[in-house]
Amino acid sequence: MDFNKVLNQAKELATPSKSEEQKVRKTVSEITKKVGAQITKDKLDAKLIIGGSVGKGTWLPGLSDTDFFLAFDHDEFADRTLLISDFAEKVLKKVFKLQRLKGSRDYFSTNYKGLYVEIVPVLEIKKLKQAKNITDFSPLHVDWVRQRIRKNPKLQADIRLAKQFFKAAGVYGAESYVRGLSGHVIEILTIYYGGFLPLLKGIARWKERDVIDLQKYYGSSKEVFATLNPSKTISPIIVIDPIEPERNAAAALDREKFLLAKKVCTQFLAKPNLEFFKEKKVSVAELEKKKDNLKLIVIEAKPKKGKPDVVGAALLKKFEALNISLAEHDFVTQDSGWWWPEHGAALYWFYFDRKPLPTTKEHSGPPVKMEKFAKQFRKKWKNVKAKNGRLVAQVKRKFTKPEDLLRTMVKTDKSLKILKVIS
Repeated sequence: MDFNKVLNQAKELATPSKSEEQKVRKTVSEITKKVGAQITKDKLDAKLIIGGSVGKGTWLPGLSDTDFFLAFDHDEFADRTLLISDFAEKVLKKVFKLQRLKGSRDYFSTNYKGLYVEIVPVLEIKKLKQAKNITDFSPLHVDWVRQRIRKNPKLQADIRLAKQFFKAAGVYGAESYVRGLSGHVIEILTIYYGGFLPLLKGIARWKERDVIDLQKYYGSSKEVFATLNPSKTISPIIVIDPIEPERNAAAALDREKFLLAKKVCTQFLAKPNLEFFKEKKVSVAELEKKKDNLKLIVIEAKPKKGKPDVVGAALLKKFEALNISLAEHDFVTQDSGWWWPEHGAALYWFYFDRKPLPTTKEHSGPPVKMEKFAKQFRKKWKNVKAKNGRLVAQVKRKFTKPEDLLRTMVKTDKSLKILKVIS
């Protein structure tokens, strides 16, 4: 299959339908008018601005969340920026049932007709030095992308293609439970390389510690590493933010997702296929197909309600806790993973050798020469013997099968449920 054919088909997957686009635009318009009317009524010198991918026109089909900025006039509020979250709350609570969230500056969330909405109070600025908080830069990021798309309209479709491609690969998202490429970084990179295919070719050639500085703020990579805070340059690739030159926009990217991005780009360029743009939904049936004569255990994890980043991080932490407990009880996973579609329950899966562990294991004690501690060890444990200069005791295992351990853990956590154990 040639590139043009694949990309034309992929655009259908990455582009919202006309009805969806109309619905999103209508919803955004309603929110803007309602908040705008309340701002006027309260005689507040501020305005609501659409942000995020909706503001840039680069969102993917199935949009479930969007961002707004409540921008306060700089001249009036520059000396009162610590209060703008309070001013925002007074206005917004008259329009929505909302939740106040902690951040570098407190912001707000609400659900409006099935859309998760975040509204961030910002100081309206025209120059970087006017910013009082990192959030004040955010509307400038939106404007920067929109200006580039206006100059080259083809970039809008290419950015959507890139987002869909990396979403399908599991690389899209800077959240702590993904550690991949944020939408903002994908937009910067697509603009930097000049389109979707050039982007993939560029990523396939990436080397660790490469620097991408689209605005040419720095004279060399050496200057970047000498100038930026070391904590901002630990990611495998450094992408200088076009608005904030002292920020690495790709700081969240970890090495695993860096290598995965390079891999899928290389694979697609070698053999283009529409499957690269389709999200891989995980099911018990699919996991069972890959069993390869191993024991498979699948667990369902029901998430709590909340912000996707927070919920996803909690799900990841729970998955990691299960893995740690399995390792502590000497169960070696041949493979494991987890998947969360952001709507509904997550799946955790683990593959093990079929053979149970021995009913007993060695418990190591003190060196034989340490007579005081050796005596205490012999008193506490039975079947003690010396081995390589240390005392060891044969102790009975509590669990010889991983499913027995996991069943015990599930009993203490009502959000977990074992779906399948296939020996």
